[in-house]
Amino acid sequence: MATWAWWGKRFERTERRLVVIAAALGGAIVLLGVLGQIAVRERDARLDDAVNRRGALTAAALDVYRALADADATSLNAVVVEPRRSTDERKRFREDLFTVADALRMAASLAPEGTSAERVRSLTDYLPEYSRLVEAGWANSALGQPVGTSYLSQASFLVRSTMLPEAEKLHTEQAGALSDAQRRAGQQPWEVFIVGGIALALLVATQRYLSLRTRRRFNRGLVMSTALVLGSLITVGVAVGFARGHADDSVHEFDGVVAPLATARNLGRKADGGEVRILVFPKVGDVGELRDTLTAVEKAVGEGKAGGAEPVRIDRVATALRAWQTTVTPLGTTNPPLPYQVASGLITGTVDAAHAQEFDEALSDAINWHLDHAADSTAEAKESLAGIGVITGLAMFLALAAAGWGMWERIREYY
Repeated sequence: MATWAWWGKRFERTERRLVVIAAALGGAIVLLGVLGQIAVRERDARLDDAVNRRGALTAAALDVYRALADADATSLNAVVVEPRRSTDERKRFREDLFTVADALRMAASLAPEGTSAERVRSLTDYLPEYSRLVEAGWANSALGQPVGTSYLSQASFLVRSTMLPEAEKLHTEQAGALSDAQRRAGQQPWEVFIVGGIALALLVATQRYLSLRTRRRFNRGLVMSTALVLGSLITVGVAVGFARGHADDSVHEFDGVVAPLATARNLGRKADGGEVRILVFPKVGDVGELRDTLTAVEKAVGEGKAGGAEPVRIDRVATALRAWQTTVTPLGTTNPPLPYQVASGLITGTVDAAHAQEFDEALSDAINWHLDHAADSTAEAKESLAGIGVITGLAMFLALAAAGWGMWERIREYY
C-alpha cells in the first residue's frame, strides 16, 4: 500500500502525468515507425527476390526440362531420319545440351537452397555421361553396329528415369517458392495496423484529457501528429494492397497458365521421344501410351486456356496439337501395320510437317509470353512499394516532433 501511495503522490501533479503521457505517445510512434519500416522492407525484399532470383530460377528449371526432353527425342531422330537430315538433328541435340548446361550454370549462380541445390549439382554431373552415351550410340549406329541402339536406349533411360524427374522437381520447388514469396509480399502488415491503432487511440485520449484539463478544444501538435499517423497507415495499407493485386496477378499467371502449359510441353516432349522409340526399339503398348500422353497434353492445354491464356497463342497451340494427333491416329490401327518408311515419315516429318516440333514451338511461344507477363506483374508489385519506406519514416518523424511540440506547450505551463 505504501508503494502505491508513493506512486500516487508522485503523479498527482498534472505536469508529471503529462510527461508520462508524452513518453507513452513517443514510444508508440517510434514503435510504429520501426514496425512500418520493417514491414515495407521485408515485402520489398521478397518481391526483389521474386523478380531477380526466384523467377530466373523457375525459368531456368523450365529450360532444363524442355531442352532435356527435346534432346531425348532428337537423339533418336538422328538415327531414323534420312542422312541429309541427320546432321541437323545432331546439331539440334548438341544445342539442347548447351542450353541445359547454360541453364544449370545460371541456376547454380542464383544460389538455390536445400534440395534444389542438390538437384542442380546432380543434373550437372549426369549431363556429360548422357552426352557420352548418345555420341557412342550415333558412332556405332553409323557403322551398322547393333550396340548403337543399346547405347541410345541407355541414354534415353537415363534422361527419362533420372534427369527429367529431377528437372521437374527442381521446377516444382522453385515455382512453389516463387508463388510463396509473392503471396507473403502481398500480406497486409497487421502488426503495424494494431500498433497504429493503439497510437491513434492514445493520441485521441490525450487530446480528450487535455481538453478537459485545460479547457482548450484543440491541440495543434497532437492533431497534426494524429493526421500524420493516420495518413501513414492509409499509405502503407494502400501500397501493400496494390502490391498484393499485382502479385496475385503474377501468381495466377504462373499457377493458372504457365504451370499447365509447361506440363503440356513436358508431356509433348516425352510424346515426341515416345514416337521415335516406337521406330527404334518398340515395345507392346507403346502406341497406346503415346495416345494417352497426347490426351493428357490436350487436357493440360485446356487447363491453360481456362486459366486465361492469351487467345491467339493458345489457339495456335491447339491447332498444332490437333494436327499432331491426326498423324498419330494411323499408328498401330491399320491392318497390316504401316510400312516402316510410312510410319517414319509420319513421326519424323519426312512425309508431312513435323507436327511435334510445330506444337513445341507454339507452346514455347505461349509460355514465354506469359512468363514475361508474370514477371512484369511482379515488377509492378515491387514498384507499388517504391518510396513507401521513406514516406512512412518521414511521416513518423514529423508525427513524433508534432506530438512532442503539442505536449510541451502544455507541460511548460506548469513550470
